[in-house]
Amino acid sequence: MKLFKLRRIAVLLITLVPIFALGVMNPISAEEIKLSDTRYWFTTKMEVIKLDDTEGHIIQITESKGVDVGRRDLAVSRNIWDLVKGTGTMRGYTTMMESDGRVTRFFKQEGKAAYTVSSEGKHSMTGEGWWTLIKGVGKWEGVTGGGTWKLKMISEGIFVMDWEGEMVRP
Repeated sequence: MKLFKLRRIAVLLITLVPIFALGVMNPISAEEIKLSDTRYWFTTKMEVIKLDDTEGHIIQITESKGVDVGRRDLAVSRNIWDLVKGTGTMRGYTTMMESDGRVTRFFKQEGKAAYTVSSEGKHSMTGEGWWTLIKGVGKWEGVTGGGTWKLKMISEGIFVMDWEGEMVRP
């Protein structure tokens, strides 16, 4: 009878210990990654559709290519901008690649933009928003996270963006 009780306790421990260890240790073993960089964007495609509901209302569809200064990652972003006299919202998706062109991550982003013209006639655009990692590939598979970005036009079709965020690798 004692042997039967010992076996039941052993089976119970053998079953519960791995479940408890994996359940408790998984969050502890997750690696938090803080990232930030500066990215230069170059608009490669743009289509503007004028709307008649309000003066200066447009929908702008863009594709831009960029490179991170520090990490040297490459990016292709496709966005839809809803602007009234240059101010409004944007949303879109970015595909990230390593410098060899290998796709590693897919992001979703949203934000706000403001386009202005100075008294000297100089055009300027700024924007800010957030991004979320929606899928990782290879070493980025299973990684989750997101962050923020701030964008500034430095010349027609050329932008500089500072971004930062946190990701968690399982």
